[in-house]
Amino acid sequence: MHDPHAVGSIVDALRQAHGDAAARLMLQDGMTLEALIDALVRLPLSNRDSIRLMIAALESGDFDVAPDFAARPSHLKFIYDPPRSMRVVDIVMLTEHHTYSSAEIWLRLRP
Repeated sequence: MHDPHAVGSIVDALRQAHGDAAARLMLQDGMTLEALIDALVRLPLSNRDSIRLMIAALESGDFDVAPDFAARPSHLKFIYDPPRSMRVVDIVMLTEHHTYSSAEIWLRLRP
């Protein structure tokens, strides 16, 4: 594992938000980035810690990410609520040819 602390925090967030069985299923079979963000914003984490975990899930290499953004230029865009606040509620991935919402990005913990 590249970032065991981040993976542990993500697993804890999923377990608290969805329960043990559902969290295990989400990690093994995959989940959307939207589901992970939902679990993270429900917890009493600071906005900074939530964002750090969202980015770690995408960039640490501990999760398989689909579609694969590593092969082409991409950029993360954070969605704030309300606008101009510091509270991130969603992420969008921008590429040269397509904009992916968090509902279109899938994550699965690597074995």
